[in-house]
Amino acid sequence: MDSRSYRFHRIPKRDGTMRVIAEPVPELKQKQQGILRWLTARGIRPSSYAHGFVTGRSTATHAKLHVSRKVVIKLDLKDFFGSTKSGQVMTALMKAGLTAETAKDITHTCTLNGYLAQGAPTSPFLANIAVKGMDVRLAGLAKKYDATYSRYADDLCFSSDNPKLNEMLPAVDFVVKQCGYTLNDKKTRVMRRGRRQIVTGIVVNRKVNIPRRLKRNIRAGLHNVKMALVNGQPFDEKQYESLKGMAAYFQSVNNDATRGFKQDIREIDRLLEVRSANKLTMIAA
Repeated sequence: MDSRSYRFHRIPKRDGTMRVIAEPVPELKQKQQGILRWLTARGIRPSSYAHGFVTGRSTATHAKLHVSRKVVIKLDLKDFFGSTKSGQVMTALMKAGLTAETAKDITHTCTLNGYLAQGAPTSPFLANIAVKGMDVRLAGLAKKYDATYSRYADDLCFSSDNPKLNEMLPAVDFVVKQCGYTLNDKKTRVMRRGRRQIVTGIVVNRKVNIPRRLKRNIRAGLHNVKMALVNGQPFDEKQYESLKGMAAYFQSVNNDATRGFKQDIREIDRLLEVRSANKLTMIAA
């Protein structure tokens, strides 16, 4: 497909640059969603090393693989979707058992100017299966260093008790380039025991845990909501829903670390019930 079938949006990234999102027009988006359901129903799956955009896997399952290791290395692929070419997608679909004609039709419908579009519902799934071969090669490389490998979307992670794990980096770069991708060297992190080791936003030094600053921010946000309700003041309902979502997510990461969150949320919900009952009483009066 070409750019006439997409709407383009620019959203800011953490580093201050802009990310371009290519959203398919409604008719194309509906067709892509149907293709995604059909591919999933056929049992086509990414490699066992993929944890992003995979049912039953998450940032937490990804992080848990790298707990309590002497060395953790994080790497980032530049422009993951935009670097995944039509040819890679078509080849991956045929390896998954589709006919050449079917694979060609799906690839044409789900790519933009020869690449995966960031914003199409099929792109995460197709990118995952397009890099199955790369995942297998990187896992094999990791094994030579007694290391564990996993990937969350464009984030690659290796961990080991081998203090010389960083010596594998040139070989990783070689494999990644051979597979058509480029490492973002600015985001490469070699994290050794004794310093904080974070994988997809989760601390993995001794056990999976929440970064202290984020934990403090969630607690402070919940406290502010509670105080606003106690004092009869307005509060940001969207922010509260966001805080609840983060608390629920981190509960799946480390239940013990979120006990305070749950208590705060229970108290806030009771206060909301009281406020709602008072409003109904005032209306009835």
